[in-house]
Amino acid sequence: MNNSIQGSLSILLGAFLISFSPVFVNLVDIEPTVSGFYRMLFGSIVLFIIYLIKNNENPLRKNISKFIVLGAIFFSLDLWFWHRSVIYVGPGLSTLLANFQILILPFIALVFFNQKTQIIQIFSIALGLLGLFLITGQSWDITENNYKLGILFGLLTAVSYAGYIISMKRIDHNSAVNSDPIFNLLFVSLISAGLLFLFSIIEQVPLEIKSSSELIWMICYGLFSHVLGWFFILRGLQKISAVTVGIILLTQPILSYVWDVIIFKKIILPIEYFGIVSVLLAMIITIKSENQKN
Repeated sequence: MNNSIQGSLSILLGAFLISFSPVFVNLVDIEPTVSGFYRMLFGSIVLFIIYLIKNNENPLRKNISKFIVLGAIFFSLDLWFWHRSVIYVGPGLSTLLANFQILILPFIALVFFNQKTQIIQIFSIALGLLGLFLITGQSWDITENNYKLGILFGLLTAVSYAGYIISMKRIDHNSAVNSDPIFNLLFVSLISAGLLFLFSIIEQVPLEIKSSSELIWMICYGLFSHVLGWFFILRGLQKISAVTVGIILLTQPILSYVWDVIIFKKIILPIEYFGIVSVLLAMIITIKSENQKN
């Protein structure tokens, strides 16, 4: 199995794991900034233990790349913007807007890595966006008074998401820094937790977990959606282009949608099946195009 296939499968597994994020969040009654903080906090604890066991050294004594700091800033902003977009325009439209990252990534990849987007990739981007529109467009729950603000937050989520992916990709292009996904994700998590803690102080939101069940769900959120999910994504990011990563990550909102149907009994419309097929087809096309380059 060559590197491009391994990388694609790793990204796909990561997307599967982070697709449970809205499930964990919906199972608790916690403020958005607070749930994001605990995701980063519990994730940091697990990653710190894993790194100690794996490398037998204190990661806090090692130098980190400036791109890790930049990635952490983008990631914390991604969480903050996305949760508020959900509040104002609903999960469907906010998810669609967040995944506009696949339109932003080709331009950033061209600037930073001189990675030219293939025509077939442009086609798969359009096909993937069409699929997302067919899936989410039928269930938009728009609060009229806050519609424009929700749209803005959704687009800012997409920019932050793209910035995070590119920041992590930049680490792999700098041989002078540590490219271990566990190390990188650990410091992204620590810095993001600190930033979200500051956000909670500014918002005057208490860091309160009201029950043991909420604590368990937050630990699962940090372990599965963050630690394992992003470990596989960062590992795959080392093997394939940023554009392909962005397109494969479209499977995350698709899977989240499936869990919504299975767990929360969401009714699925016939047109939404076409959307799922369109996104899966876009993913297959872009993986094949990546494989042909290697």
